[in-house]
Amino acid sequence: MNSRSNTFNQQLQSAWASQGSMLCVGFDPDPKRLPPALQGKPEGIFEFCRDISDATADLVCAFKPQFAYFASQRAEAQLEKLIRHLKDQYPHIPVILDSKRGDIGSTADHYALEAFERYGADAITVNPYMGFDTIEPYLKHHGKGVIVLCRTSNPGGSDLQFLNVSPNGEPLYLHVARLAANQWNGSGQIGLVVGATFPEEIAKVRATVGEMPLLIPGIGAQGGDIEATVKAGSISGKPGTGMIINSSRAILYASSGNDFAQAARQAAQSTRDALRAAT
Repeated sequence: MNSRSNTFNQQLQSAWASQGSMLCVGFDPDPKRLPPALQGKPEGIFEFCRDISDATADLVCAFKPQFAYFASQRAEAQLEKLIRHLKDQYPHIPVILDSKRGDIGSTADHYALEAFERYGADAITVNPYMGFDTIEPYLKHHGKGVIVLCRTSNPGGSDLQFLNVSPNGEPLYLHVARLAANQWNGSGQIGLVVGATFPEEIAKVRATVGEMPLLIPGIGAQGGDIEATVKAGSISGKPGTGMIINSSRAILYASSGNDFAQAARQAAQSTRDALRAAT
């Protein structure tokens, strides 16, 4: 099957099956934490992420570069080069561009072109605060995934996400989940971001959206419980599917030395195995 022509959800289903993994490695490259051999190199960020991707590719269901970490260092060209490397070497593994975009439709058109045409990502994260007309431009790109912020893992997420928005007391995050799963999901390519630090909310989202893919950050450095996360987000009768469970810093910075790629592999394998054991 030609993975380049598959939809994002088809890529995910294939990756879950062929890789036997729900782990996603996130690329949040901090120049201050690059190993000594890469400090100050013109393409040090690219080389760091490339080497970790090569060391972990057989252990993951997705890769997730975080846009701001590249853009703040004027490293957009290195991001382009990284995604080209990922698509050339591992076309069966979907790439999620984590940029959490949210703006009016005409601007969103250009953000969509940036993500899918310039960078070649298979999916993007978006912010739903401005409503469906700001999400629709991404859905016009056939087969591309659109992963909507729902229940985030940061402490301040509850400031808005727990507000009651209906007579029955439904919190905003569940209202977003319901909209995403029903009115907004005409393409069948929408997913949701739900943080691992709130397993009870993961379970409520899963009950609301059925088999929709959930991108779950918050394990590893943020302290999310793997067993509770997997139990909460599982799909009945389909173990090992339905979740893209991200770990970034705990894998990227498993070692501060020049053995960083080997250490990243060991950390990724340990996490992948823990996710399997919890399934």
